[in-house]
Amino acid sequence: MDTKRSLWQKLQAYKLHNNVYAVLMLAVSVLGFIVIYVSPLKASPLVPELAMAFATSLLASIFSLVSDIFVKYKNHENDKLLEGIHEFGISDLHFNKQLLLEHLLKTCDREVWVSGYRLILTSKISASLSQAIKQGAVLKVLVSPPWMEGFKLVYGENDRVMDNYCKVFGAIVKACMEANRPVDQVCEVRFTRKPLFSDTYKVDMHVVSGPFMHNRDEENQRITANDFFTYNLIKKSRLYNLIENEYMTLWDEANSVLLWDKYVQAAEQIRTNDLREKEKIELMKNACQPLEDNVFLLVAAGREI
Repeated sequence: MDTKRSLWQKLQAYKLHNNVYAVLMLAVSVLGFIVIYVSPLKASPLVPELAMAFATSLLASIFSLVSDIFVKYKNHENDKLLEGIHEFGISDLHFNKQLLLEHLLKTCDREVWVSGYRLILTSKISASLSQAIKQGAVLKVLVSPPWMEGFKLVYGENDRVMDNYCKVFGAIVKACMEANRPVDQVCEVRFTRKPLFSDTYKVDMHVVSGPFMHNRDEENQRITANDFFTYNLIKKSRLYNLIENEYMTLWDEANSVLLWDKYVQAAEQIRTNDLREKEKIELMKNACQPLEDNVFLLVAAGREI
């Protein structure tokens, strides 16, 4: 890959491009005051003096900004890390994925992708997902559930997660009803037996991802997705395409799909009965259908297989 970058690309990588915009705006302002100084308005007793004073002040600001840009540019000139981050399309690194996702979902109106095992973080942002649905977004939810091998390899068989699933899916159903949109056309939930290596969300053109981590917290439980380090990708790049393609590969190879009418029945039984986790899992499992048996339904609905 060619590592040579233009001056402008380096300024963007060093996050100095906004400083350049500021210099250009100030320069235009200086020219404006010079035009005023030599215009017919110079006959006024105060206008020439004020125009010259403003122009002189703005020139001083320009010199200060240019000096600051030069110093920062020289400090970063040999810093290949910043250039590499920019090349990969990484906007920023985060340790609070919930705040980042809630911020992005405020203006989301096209598509949302979700992935996960326990859906702890997704259940916490269910209100934001509902808002995105009301704004016109469509959803893909990819889950490695507790009745399949992938989940058991990572979290064993003792995690209580069905309440999280019901909170997320219930919020989606409710949002679709309030928006008068058919839930089966708005959201598709697929289940995979494979373990997930990346904790990936997509909100419109933003890909928010990071690795699944096996660290334990102070209570000796697995840390949640909100505690994983996260990078926000906003630029089409090789890394962006790799993560996007990984999600779609797992999506295409998923084993089963949630049937929303059966889910509503299962959720009602879970809500009205005092059930053990295994009983809840069995109800949720029975609300799914093997994907190969559902191909014709998906094609008829006009969705991508």
